[in-house]
Amino acid sequence: MPQSGNPENTILIGDMLVEIKPTKLLYQRNRTATLYKLLDIYPLADILAMEAGMFGDDRDGDKAVYDWLVAVTDDEDLIRQHYDSMDTDTIERMLGIFKRVNNIDEKESRQKKLQATAKV
Repeated sequence: MPQSGNPENTILIGDMLVEIKPTKLLYQRNRTATLYKLLDIYPLADILAMEAGMFGDDRDGDKAVYDWLVAVTDDEDLIRQHYDSMDTDTIERMLGIFKRVNNIDEKESRQKKLQATAKV
């Protein structure tokens, strides 16, 4: 079957190729999408071990990662089916794609430049 979408933004989950697209506002408004910041600096095992309440609500680290993966793929059924078999490499690749399609690195770089300029 021919591949559609951008192969650079595609990842294999189970036996299904999934294209990561820009994140819907729903996941940004409920702060699920911001977990990328923790995934960017903490080992996945440390995040998964975080206890309920660490995110300002009743979620523990496991639930927060699960919710983030749902936000990234916008497909809860897919994540539910494959969550336990996903590995760190897959999540790290999803993080890279997530940041690229949402222009996060670009905007954070611009923000740092503006802050540095303001301090001068």
